[in-house]
Amino acid sequence: MNQVQWGIVGCGDVTEVKSGPALQKASRSSVAAVMRRDGEKAADYARRHGVAKSYDSAQALIGDPDVNAVYIATPPDSHCELTLAALKAGKPVLVEKPMSLTVEEGKTMAEAAKAAGQSLVVAFYRRALPRFEHMREIVQDGTIGTPRCVSVVHRMQAPDSGKDTWRLDPKVGGGGFFADMQSHTIDWLSHVFGPARKVQAQVRRQSKNHAAEDLVSFSLGYEDVVAAGLCAYSVGEQEESVTVLGDKGSVSMGFFRPSNITVKTADGIREIERPDPPHVHQPFVEKIVAHLLDGEPNPCSPEVGLQTMEVLGQVYKGFDQS
Repeated sequence: MNQVQWGIVGCGDVTEVKSGPALQKASRSSVAAVMRRDGEKAADYARRHGVAKSYDSAQALIGDPDVNAVYIATPPDSHCELTLAALKAGKPVLVEKPMSLTVEEGKTMAEAAKAAGQSLVVAFYRRALPRFEHMREIVQDGTIGTPRCVSVVHRMQAPDSGKDTWRLDPKVGGGGFFADMQSHTIDWLSHVFGPARKVQAQVRRQSKNHAAEDLVSFSLGYEDVVAAGLCAYSVGEQEESVTVLGDKGSVSMGFFRPSNITVKTADGIREIERPDPPHVHQPFVEKIVAHLLDGEPNPCSPEVGLQTMEVLGQVYKGFDQS
């Protein structure tokens, strides 16, 4: 293999700007085929993005000899089945986050990748995004002193009933907005501080508009740091940030919106601008290509992806669905 020729299973919204063009624009990477259950929509995507082939069958795409790696961009309830099919066909897999519907499925996927001798990468692309890496460097280089704690804030207004349905159906997404969005935060925290050692949470369904939770209060204990979060998805305002506080200052940034990095120390407050690239998956894709073609480390292995699944599993044990 001297070029990664991707097949995309599930060419929906996330692939339009964030990931699909990134797979095409990264060096030594191209998209050979795309798939949606609606064949007309798959063909339309292929025309608009300059992809040669489209399918309405995942198995047909996986079996295409021109496809030598598979990107699974479907909802989590199909991640395990599709990953196992691609690995059985002898093809490495990039799977969207969260990596699976349950911890047990994630373990099955990790074991299958090991047995097949193929790479499985979980799409926690913030591990390579420049502003997130710069914030990690600030946390670790002593700028704010010794890290003590992390504050995670996420507030959103409740969506209308019937909207964003799969993200608010735990049978499809494994949870609600918390699983879909805060899995990124949980992964980034483990990227900075290592795996969480203790998880505590209260989870509530307050608005009753959907089956998923809309309030999560959680605490994650790391070796020397505690992260505390309050995520409320049925309130009357919008706000979101992650703040790491040290004994000599703090660093803060928005994780789900364009945001400067704000550093507060005894020297004052400074804003650091690190704009995201047009296609936010691209720096991560470059690392995946280097992994597959050059033997560089896996930028997010299934074992690492499982760490986030295990945290989510512990969080949802506190789900009061009344």
